[in-house]
Amino acid sequence: MILSLSLLSSSGCRFTSPSPSSEPIIVFTFDDQHESVYQVAFPIMQEYGYRGTNFVNTAALGKPRLFGRDELIEMTLSYGWEAGGHTLNHEALNQLSYSEAIRVILEDYQNLQEMGLNPLSFALPKGQCPSGVYPYLQGLYPNIRGSSDFAMYCPINRQALGYLAFQTGWNQQVIKQRIVRGIAAGEALIIIGFHRFNAEDQSYTDSCSDTVFREILSFVKEKNLRVLPLAEAVNTLR
Repeated sequence: MILSLSLLSSSGCRFTSPSPSSEPIIVFTFDDQHESVYQVAFPIMQEYGYRGTNFVNTAALGKPRLFGRDELIEMTLSYGWEAGGHTLNHEALNQLSYSEAIRVILEDYQNLQEMGLNPLSFALPKGQCPSGVYPYLQGLYPNIRGSSDFAMYCPINRQALGYLAFQTGWNQQVIKQRIVRGIAAGEALIIIGFHRFNAEDQSYTDSCSDTVFREILSFVKEKNLRVLPLAEAVNTLR
């Protein structure tokens, strides 16, 4: 059986849903350690005073066109970003044996710890996980993010988190409209995910331009919404 996070129930906040008078916390996540996250997104986030969450494949850090351990440590320990797990090499957990799935999760987690980081959040590659592996994952990580976008109200289920992944060709209006809908509906948490920036290869389906990214952050700033790394956001909503 493969778990789909959008189907799991919620638990864990102090107040009930929905609450139109409340405003959502915004979380920006960055998957797969693309070098443009460090070169493009990170300095723009700094301009706005925002911190994000990196979901990294620790065995791939430092490979061509990917940022490395030093950059991850710098963003996390010097600038207050969050570093989360994402398996060693972005393995599809539902295609592995139980023992191999446990290995790529645990070694990734241990690699983050060995760098002096404190991994509290995990992003499921492709948003899927065998039901037999999920309890082990829950034992390591208090926060688990899938790959589907759905409304998250209080009480938040921190081990079944959704997000909207930015797609090549989108403009800032797609994200703005998602946030406006969330505000109007009284959502507690909105996670917006990015992968790479300013990709020259048009075959990539997950690239955002620096101009669009800046427009998104400007909109969030104008709305005076809180922006936090994922673990801090869900702790705030407990």
